[in-house]
Amino acid sequence: MIYEWRIHGEPVNVFTRLLLICSVLFVIVLRQADAVADASGTHTEPEPITIGAIFSVTGIAAPHNRSLLEMIAVVAERVNENGGVLGRPVEVLVFDNNSTSIGALEAAHAARDAGVTAVIGAHWSSHSLAIAPVLNEAGIPMISPASTHPGVTLNKDYVFRVSFTDVTQGRAMAHFAIESLKAKTSIVLSNIDEQYSATLAHYYSEAFQAAGGKVILDYGYRGAAADFTPLIETISRLDTDVIYIPGYSRDTALLMKQARKHGVTATFLGGDGWDMLERLIPEDVEGSYQTAQWHPDIPNRVSHFAQKLFDESTIDTITNYSTPLVYDAFMVLVKAIENAGSTDRKAIRDAIAATDNYLGATGSISFDEHGDLRDTNVIIMKYVHGKRVFNSTVSP
Repeated sequence: MIYEWRIHGEPVNVFTRLLLICSVLFVIVLRQADAVADASGTHTEPEPITIGAIFSVTGIAAPHNRSLLEMIAVVAERVNENGGVLGRPVEVLVFDNNSTSIGALEAAHAARDAGVTAVIGAHWSSHSLAIAPVLNEAGIPMISPASTHPGVTLNKDYVFRVSFTDVTQGRAMAHFAIESLKAKTSIVLSNIDEQYSATLAHYYSEAFQAAGGKVILDYGYRGAAADFTPLIETISRLDTDVIYIPGYSRDTALLMKQARKHGVTATFLGGDGWDMLERLIPEDVEGSYQTAQWHPDIPNRVSHFAQKLFDESTIDTITNYSTPLVYDAFMVLVKAIENAGSTDRKAIRDAIAATDNYLGATGSISFDEHGDLRDTNVIIMKYVHGKRVFNSTVSP
């Protein structure tokens, strides 16, 4: 079994590989030996089907991508144990996007030049926005597990996602705030260095005000900021029901912790980018709400199978709730290749587009004409005693 790592298409040296393995625990791909001997002579193994995985192995997003890469490894191994796809083993080549848009662009070029059949990735929207045009132009099917920016799939025939969009989750949280929390006023704080955050803030604000609420402060902060004192002093002088922070875990945790320290008592709301807050600031996030695409308590046999598979194959349980979406993206691709009956990219693309009511870990998967999910619901979770508890499901 060979595990192959590439950074921008170049094989890494032994030392770097060891560091990466320590960082991500283990990665992928499961290539059978090139040839095996049997009693009748030499038997050549079928050529593997190569699937590119573009994620963050290094950089700020790496801790958020680690379990996603682990899930790919687990699922690829299970597929190969069951005979592979079309009688051929699956080989997953990991391309590190360095947690930057430029790194993602280089990774997309490397995946294209490597001749991959399809690509799973990326996770963060800013990374998928960089790779999608390259792969679409090359005619390489791409399925993002969790990039929610509307522009990821827009006008790209070869690009799909198995997640909701920021339009959907922004509206869902706005409706929840108005209808369930009875909020009349809101502050919106977005990370202007991340397109995901700025876009999600826009759709939340739009929906909140359309439903009769009032946004009394709309402020953009820098993602690398560490001291939010001037902003928090402003917030402290305003009387608001809720504060919406559609950021990632690092910036949100810093901002929220400092706000609580300065006496801010409003209810915090967030998006699916909150994937570590219960570990980073368990006390300060108490009572907050966020939108999500999956929760372990949702009754779904495929979800339970994916959890069990992950738990038995790694040293972790699923703590990043985007991880099951990788399972869905991979299995949708596998099913499409089987339905296409070949590794022809156009045939695979058409088979992905034709996916209809495929039961995945996150629910039923069908794609619309844009490559987005049809009829998707949004989960609302609440932070209670250091845990993310299922609260409700919203259909925006």
